[in-house]
Amino acid sequence: MHKEAIANSLSEFYMFSELQPSQITQLVAGTKMLEVQRGITLFNRGDKAHGFYLLLEGQIKLGVISPQGDEKVIGLIQPGQSFGEAVLFLERSFPIYAQATLDSKVLLITRDVIFDILDNDVTVVRRMLAGISARNRQLVNDIESISLQNSTQRLIGYLLQISNDSPNPERVQLPANKLTIASMLNITPETLSRVMFRLNNAGLIEVNGKEIVITNVAGLKRFE
Repeated sequence: MHKEAIANSLSEFYMFSELQPSQITQLVAGTKMLEVQRGITLFNRGDKAHGFYLLLEGQIKLGVISPQGDEKVIGLIQPGQSFGEAVLFLERSFPIYAQATLDSKVLLITRDVIFDILDNDVTVVRRMLAGISARNRQLVNDIESISLQNSTQRLIGYLLQISNDSPNPERVQLPANKLTIASMLNITPETLSRVMFRLNNAGLIEVNGKEIVITNVAGLKRFE
């Protein structure tokens, strides 16, 4: 990827969209382009943060492995999203791992260059903190969902969430396989399949592989 293309990607990212061309040039000099094949791990739990990441293409899974060897998926990063900022600021090692679930292109904005920009531009500071705060709010919402909602309510909430973000709200694509989705929702794959079957029989959704057709949005919201 040429420097001009990296510069365009950085300048379109909300965190850097108000930077001057000279600052973007400074960022480009401290940014590395990574091509990560599906199944390859970007970093593991315990690795030191050398910067933070911006996903251009593909998909990145964030998760942890329990002492018993069970995987817990924390989130799926989509193109245009960043990850790793909070750990960079804390100057600690990563508490999670990041793995490509699709062939991916990722920008690594290195520690030294981002700290130089932060020291000189309060706009980037505000936007980065806003992004971290939004992610923290999402984590709190996820914890509340897992703690207070049953498996059916969790799946319905998730389907409505990705429906809201879809260009065609009535037809949504699950961003990962059912095993990963079940882990994100803190339910077993078997439970996920049972809930989908139940919603399908109720005439609220139609399941076609990873494509979910929401046939009755109002009914889905009311379903218990």
